[in-house]
Amino acid sequence: MVNKILLVDDEPDMEVLVSQYFRKQIREKLFHFEFAYNGQEALEKIKQDPEIALVLTDINMPIMDGLTLLRKINELDRIIKTIVISAYNDVKNIRAAMNNGAFDFLMKPIDFQDFEITIRNSLVNFEFILASKETQKQLEYERIEKIKAQDEALFHLEEKAKLVNEQNLLLEQKVEERTRELNHEKKKSDDLLLNILPPLVAHELKQNGQSEARQYDNVSVLFTDVVNFTGISEKLSPKDLVAEIHYCFTEMDAIIERNGLEKIKTIGDAYLAVCGLPNEVEHHAIKTVNAAKEINSFIQKRKAQGGHFDIRLGIHSGPLIAGIVGVKKFAYDIWGDSVNTAARMEQHSDPGKINISGTTYELVKDSFNCIYRGKINAKNKGEIDMYFVE
Repeated sequence: MVNKILLVDDEPDMEVLVSQYFRKQIREKLFHFEFAYNGQEALEKIKQDPEIALVLTDINMPIMDGLTLLRKINELDRIIKTIVISAYNDVKNIRAAMNNGAFDFLMKPIDFQDFEITIRNSLVNFEFILASKETQKQLEYERIEKIKAQDEALFHLEEKAKLVNEQNLLLEQKVEERTRELNHEKKKSDDLLLNILPPLVAHELKQNGQSEARQYDNVSVLFTDVVNFTGISEKLSPKDLVAEIHYCFTEMDAIIERNGLEKIKTIGDAYLAVCGLPNEVEHHAIKTVNAAKEINSFIQKRKAQGGHFDIRLGIHSGPLIAGIVGVKKFAYDIWGDSVNTAARMEQHSDPGKINISGTTYELVKDSFNCIYRGKINAKNKGEIDMYFVE
């Protein structure tokens, strides 16, 4: 079945980029894209086409903005999944979008690998809800049919007793079959949840329907970023660029998991991970530095074999807050001064270097050789003691 997707954005380039990136899926009739340039135009298309399953909308647009479009979609009596596209750190609008029923969100500039994954996850959820509703209707129909059969059997008890028993058995088998199907879909949904959230948080969410944000006093935050990513992206085809990012991030995922860290997210070419949550880790700073050294070694070996990337790495240790963003989007994120400081460590690092703060240095100085760089002025942070890990 062709999944119909409506992309709403007032930038004409988005239509060209999406059509180019998804040309294979469009050619193979896996996706069918419709395009609109404001909320009003999009709303008319949704009303006219009942097969639109997914809407991706920018927030800031002329005539009708994305938040108004979300509210209008909620007034329609149909199932539609929505994803909002927002500028990075536009937390206020993202939260408003989630409160108006958005299933997910994407950040600009668009990472098309993350774009495709988010679309596929949203369509899986759409199909699951659709299948669940159809199954419920079918089960209700079968329940009513069973009652009718039993009422009729009261009038012909002696002649129809055997027939009623056989019919009851058949209906029970159908219910069991439907239950197995629902359990299978539930498992798929649970597996998807575990791909998005840490196991402890996913369990709490399933048990209570929500997960409270928590403060963690002793964690280490790792930021990495590709050097001159814009220049590299101009030299590579979109296909080759995405393939290289996918290859590197897949290996980084394995390194992060192997060293006991929790991947938080990727933002374009940046990678964010943390050690010490949701379960406390005694040597979180040492584990984080070990992971950073392994990632740095992998990237350098990859570059020597024909890869395209150099990276900077930064680490800071301290307290932060972690939890789920929004009320309908299951996305685990972290906030706090420690996160901002770790980002500054990465920004003030050099290609192929791991830059750590003085706080992290005090936790790892007995385990690694470090070179003191002095006090370096960081944006909005003032002067910070910084060290390179050898």
